[in-house]
Amino acid sequence: MRLNTGGTGLRKARNGQRSRQLYSVAAATAAAFLLSACGTNETSREMDRAANAANPAGMPPNRAPLSRVTATSSFAAATSDESRATEIGRDILANGGNATDAAAAMYFALSVTLPSAASLGASGACIVHDDKTKQAEAFVFAPIAAPGPIKGSSFSVPNGVRAITLMHVRHGASRWEQVVAPAERLARFGVPVSRALSRDMQAGAGMLADGDARRILGNAREGSTLVQSELAATLGAIRQRGGGEFFQGQLARTISEQISSAGGSMPVDVLRNAVPQASAPMMETHYRSRVYVAPSPMAGAAALAGWRGSAPAGGVPVDSGGFAGLAAVDSKGGAVACALSMGQLLGSRVMVPNTGILLGAPTADAASVSPLIIANPGNGEFTFAGAGGGAATAAQALGFVARGTIDDDRPLASVLVQQGGRGGFVNAIACPSGLRASADKCRAAADPAGAGLASFAQ
Repeated sequence: MRLNTGGTGLRKARNGQRSRQLYSVAAATAAAFLLSACGTNETSREMDRAANAANPAGMPPNRAPLSRVTATSSFAAATSDESRATEIGRDILANGGNATDAAAAMYFALSVTLPSAASLGASGACIVHDDKTKQAEAFVFAPIAAPGPIKGSSFSVPNGVRAITLMHVRHGASRWEQVVAPAERLARFGVPVSRALSRDMQAGAGMLADGDARRILGNAREGSTLVQSELAATLGAIRQRGGGEFFQGQLARTISEQISSAGGSMPVDVLRNAVPQASAPMMETHYRSRVYVAPSPMAGAAALAGWRGSAPAGGVPVDSGGFAGLAAVDSKGGAVACALSMGQLLGSRVMVPNTGILLGAPTADAASVSPLIIANPGNGEFTFAGAGGGAATAAQALGFVARGTIDDDRPLASVLVQQGGRGGFVNAIACPSGLRASADKCRAAADPAGAGLASFAQ
């Protein structure tokens, strides 16, 4: 195998203006429908909550979500560290969205269902394998320390929304509002607290540094209903006015002002200048395929170390540790994987007032994440996509699992069981013979040591 160091050069990509092309009359209509719930009675609210629980992605009646895992001749799947976010991704795929649409929808859903590891304040990296161009592209939103602390805690400048917006503009197929609306629904009408979030809150509830964070997340226990009205309003603004609203619109000014009101400092210019990087991923040759990982400053090198056979150090995590991952594959062979980091469990432990955004922390481990995708640039065949969570060593654990599955030709589920969660939780999708050639051999799995979910779509 040879390391291609030529693919690590980074270039800036600005996407502020293009997101405005996503506006539509349909978005305004959808906004009016969603926001109208604020004026209804409690019976209507209960009906909304029941509908949301049964159909989290808000699909039309003739495209209702799947009730069970189904084997099909074609293949599409989603997996993540939190079950409801996976269901959102699955339903997007089932409704005709591509892997990028599903990944973007899961990113926003995780900000609602697992903010302890993947809030809108998280940093991270995504890799897209485009089945049309047969090429891969990395989107890196590295941790950038804000000018000053907030309530005594250092925090990172939130730049993930901007990166996901750019990724969707370049590779998405569904309308922008379709990928944001499911998360907004979960926040507005409530979502049952999953085992993943409950586990994190049991470990970290006492760490929360401010009243807003304690009020919203402090009592989250498995099965209880978590409503996040302020986060719903933030997501609603992103849905209606595009991702550019987050870093250069009125929402950006609101975030800056609210941080100032809480004693911190993040001028709008700082948010505007936190530009994500779009580039070719770091890669390594594997026969006719390429192993794609995140370029510097993220932990692609650690993922490649695992791929080369170096097992990760450390035991089995007991919570997310502030790290999470997701992956999606569509029936045409498009694949996306994202690894997200809050720097530590619950990030800075501070929430931006009146926005529902839990801020990330610029710790030494904040950039220690990388997704991994294996695909053939000659014929566009995808064979593996995954991401890890639970620990700063999850990227290396991911590479180790990928090697066992693809290079050693062992079943994905067996590799995960044998690994036992050591070094981090790995969630992955594998088609060892290629999706187009042998879809019946494709598998998706969430690490049994974690609390995530893998699900198929048809």
